[in-house]
Amino acid sequence: VQRYYPKDSIKYSKEVDADFNYESKLYGKTTMIIHCESPNGDFEFVFKKKINKLSRMIDYKDGAVGEVYNFKTKKWVHEEESWKHSDMKGKPQDTIIFSEHNLYAFVLLYDHGGFIEKAKFQDFGNVVYWPEFDYQKCTISDEDKDGKPEFYLSYMGDSDGLDAKPFKQIIYTIPEKSKGQNLTKSKATAYYPSGNEDDVYRIEYDENWKQLSKAVKLKSQKIIKDHSLKYKD
Repeated sequence: VQRYYPKDSIKYSKEVDADFNYESKLYGKTTMIIHCESPNGDFEFVFKKKINKLSRMIDYKDGAVGEVYNFKTKKWVHEEESWKHSDMKGKPQDTIIFSEHNLYAFVLLYDHGGFIEKAKFQDFGNVVYWPEFDYQKCTISDEDKDGKPEFYLSYMGDSDGLDAKPFKQIIYTIPEKSKGQNLTKSKATAYYPSGNEDDVYRIEYDENWKQLSKAVKLKSQKIIKDHSLKYKD
């Protein structure tokens, strides 16, 4: 298993003999690829982020200036109905950037000189909970030692101040009698309280997750626990 980031795109093309920017016109920039070689074939776990809008708020002592990024000119422009820089006194104190984007991920199997799409993930949660991949907690492994890799995808959502913040984990597994069909999808979600006093930290598992092998469940739970230990700090 080997990870590749945008800075490794040339290295990836040489070592894997494939284009790092898989279907970029449709799905946006590739942010990470995890390459896996297994007895069941060579797989690419491709993560992508398609940015639809970038905006920012520049805070001053007595107000804030809103700007929107123009992708054609590659410049920030003033957002209507917000203060202008000329209205402000002193220097900016802080800048907050908001990204409205779609997240995608693909599990691809190398076959006869090309790739077959075995699984496709997408989340268009903006501007509801601003989803972002947790790249370090996305991985490939073979926990049950059956020669078939499992694909662990983890991502975090924000909150409106009332709803709990979700940490979502999707696990793609190869069916026992795989004959070219797509992978099986399982899901676990950890909810972090956010503003609602009645909320408590909890984890929910779907029916497919409950059918996973014990080793895969333990791997899943460890990822979720490690995230909770770090996130709560």
